[in-house]
Amino acid sequence: MADTTKTVDRAKEAVVEAIEGAREGIDEGLGRARERFEELADEVGGKVQDVGQTVKRRAEAARAYSKERVEHAKESLRHGYDRVRKDVGELSTDVNEYVRDNPGKSVLIAAAVGFVLGLLLRPRRDD
Repeated sequence: MADTTKTVDRAKEAVVEAIEGAREGIDEGLGRARERFEELADEVGGKVQDVGQTVKRRAEAARAYSKERVEHAKESLRHGYDRVRKDVGELSTDVNEYVRDNPGKSVLIAAAVGFVLGLLLRPRRDD
């Protein structure tokens, strides 16, 4: 029986040593995994910052380009408005001169235009 007790004690010691060895192996593996995870987290954080900087630069470039295009469009519209305003002013002057030089023709032309507009805009009768 003493041999059996010794064998059981040795088996217990072997199991305890195996458990401690396994625990040390697990702790070591967890430590390496934790270190690798921290390294990867740092890499990802750096890449996220790089992407953020790239997005910021591109957004600023897009904003500057948009602002430039809007300014160009405003200038083009302003130039076109000034040109049309000048042309309408000249047309008004030309019409006034024509009416002064040809009052009879002007009255006949105005009457003809009024007659044609009256025909076009009157309601139709279905009698």
